[in-house]
Amino acid sequence: MRLDYINPIVESAVNVLSEFTGSRAERGSMELHGDASPKKDVAAVIGMTGEVEGRIILEMSKDTALSVAGALNGEKFSELTPYALDTVMELTNVMVARAVSTLNDRGFTFRLTPPLIFTGQNLCFSSGLNIETLVIPLRASVGEMNLNVALRMNIL
Repeated sequence: MRLDYINPIVESAVNVLSEFTGSRAERGSMELHGDASPKKDVAAVIGMTGEVEGRIILEMSKDTALSVAGALNGEKFSELTPYALDTVMELTNVMVARAVSTLNDRGFTFRLTPPLIFTGQNLCFSSGLNIETLVIPLRASVGEMNLNVALRMNIL
């Protein structure tokens, strides 16, 4: 994976998380994993096409998802309602969309698919893409989450 398009994605995620939660967000050390399957209870997925193909996943525990939804909506959530899940999806969408805007301004041609959200334990994604995943831990006042970036150059 190329850092010239990974860095704007990570920077956007940290900046949006800080902006939306009103507190400083930090990123941890990146790790390379063999697959893109999330390990936590809630995963918002956005596909990427254009010069690259792959997906970006923002994953978090149920408690963190409830905290995110509460902080962004100014109310307390005790269950993962459709409204709470929409909030997590929209947070992910803004993170990735801002990064794609930056990348497109730099001359890349990236497009997004609409976000999807999955909940449950032992989530497993399968596709024809065999791409290593860069996992970036994110920490904020709302909790800890992972940004999973699985992209490769598209062979046209």
